[in-house]
Amino acid sequence: MEYKISIIIPVYNAEKYIKKSLDSIIKQTIGFEHLEVIMVDDGSTDSSGEIMDEYAAEYENFKSIHLQENSGAAGKPKNCGLDHATAEYLMFLDADDYYNDDACEVLYNEIKKSDVDIVSGNYIYVYGNRTEKFEDFQNEVMISIKKIDENPSLLTLPPAFWAKIYRKKFIFDKGIRFVEGIRNEDLIFVVNSFLEAKGIVYLSNHYAVNYSRQTELDGVESVSRNRDAKNLKRTVEGYHETFIILKKYKKEKYFSLVFKGHLQFWTNNFIASDATYHEKAELLKDVGILFEKLDDLEMINNEYLRPFFISVSNKEYDKAISIAESLKPLLSTHKSLQNQLYDLQNQLEYVFDEKNNLENQLILTKKTLSKHLTTLGYMKYKSKNIFSRTNSRIKKNLLELNLLYKKIKYEFSEYNPTVNFKKLTIIIPYRKTNNIDRKVNLDIILRYLSKIGISNLIISEHADNSMKDFLTNQYSSLFKNFKVIYTNSEGKLFNISKAINVGAVNSKTPYISFHDIDCLTKKKNIIYAVNLLRDGYEVVHPFDRRVTDIVDKNKFKKDYDFNSIDTEEQNRPWADGGIVFWNKKSFISVGMLNEYFAGWGGEDNEIMLRADLLGLKQFRIEDTLYHLYHYRPQIRTQNNVVQLERTRKFFDKKSCLEEVNKWPWVIEAKNKFY
Repeated sequence: MEYKISIIIPVYNAEKYIKKSLDSIIKQTIGFEHLEVIMVDDGSTDSSGEIMDEYAAEYENFKSIHLQENSGAAGKPKNCGLDHATAEYLMFLDADDYYNDDACEVLYNEIKKSDVDIVSGNYIYVYGNRTEKFEDFQNEVMISIKKIDENPSLLTLPPAFWAKIYRKKFIFDKGIRFVEGIRNEDLIFVVNSFLEAKGIVYLSNHYAVNYSRQTELDGVESVSRNRDAKNLKRTVEGYHETFIILKKYKKEKYFSLVFKGHLQFWTNNFIASDATYHEKAELLKDVGILFEKLDDLEMINNEYLRPFFISVSNKEYDKAISIAESLKPLLSTHKSLQNQLYDLQNQLEYVFDEKNNLENQLILTKKTLSKHLTTLGYMKYKSKNIFSRTNSRIKKNLLELNLLYKKIKYEFSEYNPTVNFKKLTIIIPYRKTNNIDRKVNLDIILRYLSKIGISNLIISEHADNSMKDFLTNQYSSLFKNFKVIYTNSEGKLFNISKAINVGAVNSKTPYISFHDIDCLTKKKNIIYAVNLLRDGYEVVHPFDRRVTDIVDKNKFKKDYDFNSIDTEEQNRPWADGGIVFWNKKSFISVGMLNEYFAGWGGEDNEIMLRADLLGLKQFRIEDTLYHLYHYRPQIRTQNNVVQLERTRKFFDKKSCLEEVNKWPWVIEAKNKFY
């Protein structure tokens, strides 16, 4: 029989997980009869091989192959699977992972329709009962290119070879194989195939595979995550082989794209390792040349690793080992807090289940009572009281757990080395002035935001002349997605509302934040704000109307250390601006900032009046806003006062919405997004 897809599964000691993996193939919507499943046992010492044989005996399209002894890495069993594959297309699956039901169908249909060599889907991390989607390129549902040079940023993605489908003829014609006997054979394979492919499609919103981390929860250290010196060395060997591939194709310019993430992953394992001092020194000598090749160490996502990277790049290995030892407690704190978060999530799930069970019991109780009681009113009274008491108790438990959960989550954010801000765009309204302070402040805030890992940033100009070329040349390299948008002011006063609104409309993320060019907040407050928005809040202020000036800017920008600021904190009861985080959809629905304001002042207070009137869910983080000091000759107009008073006169939600829905910028935004 001709199969559509050959699925290759390397197997080693996976008896706890392999049945779920194989059953996920049987359930594929493409039709199980169209799939050839090649299972290759790499010398397992548990019952994995017997389970494979059981499936092969029951299903004709399962093939069970046994290698005599363990090869020490997955390259050999994967190559063995390639040698036995007969279908037109190839897929892979690890024995402890499993497909979503439509994985094969979606990837197969796309590669046939697009007539390309590779189609990649996405994947979901699975930690016991908790799942987490891998998210990248979320602003683009599909990326389709003819050659990798059209979008080399695809090389920044994890290899995830099991979330892809390949044209077999392409793999065999190009002689692409898995390197045997070393780690990272999947990275080498994917980079090699990406550089050779004529046609690649990436479906960022199609989650094909569930990438199981259950082995870690079970206390089983996977081969790829083993942190002993031997495995760390074999991982480095895989990196060197990947570098050879780049040099072979004369694509060394993509070195940093490929290796920044992998070297950070390796470094975290190096820090956590119990290898001896001598072993660590030898490892750093082996890996050092790769660190030296990185073109911009300031772009390392995890800022706490930068001193280590700099030391290794400078061949200061003793210093690097000392830094690694000092970072070890940080990673332990991170892991401890993360475990507390998972425990709390499980507790919350348990309480919700208990609540649902009790509600179901109450429904059954009501039905039973209705059969035996003649007085309907009495039955309602009793059942209502039972429900009320039960509900009150559960609500109290939920509230206490939620508060504890959010508190730990907030404290955890300060130590979290893996956080990202992919769903957030920061918008900075800008107009060039002759004030040197403002220029310095803009430079400080942009470099700070880059340092803490902000990836999406828009500078929105409202001015007579644009500084786009200067800003782009100076700062675009600091951010993954950087944009300058220019709106001609035609000789009018700076309209900060218009600048922010234009930035919001041009953003591509669900969450946005407006940052004045002289305002900063701590990284953990940004993380907390994004988490609150994700939890359903619509407006978040990262301060509770307290402001602290940063006067000694040179001292601050050396390490961006907020603890070094010694100026007195000020209470500002009127402060509603500076930095505000919004759910973009809520921002548009409330009417955005009022563009009838001009100059400075009042526009941030006015939108909060509307937010209050319309009942938006808001939160203020208990902290101070940091303000880069500068002289402020504010230009306010009487028109701003009039607009503020006009909003105060709205007496209900309906009258407010009737007004804002007439505003031209609101109409334009809703036409674009809705």
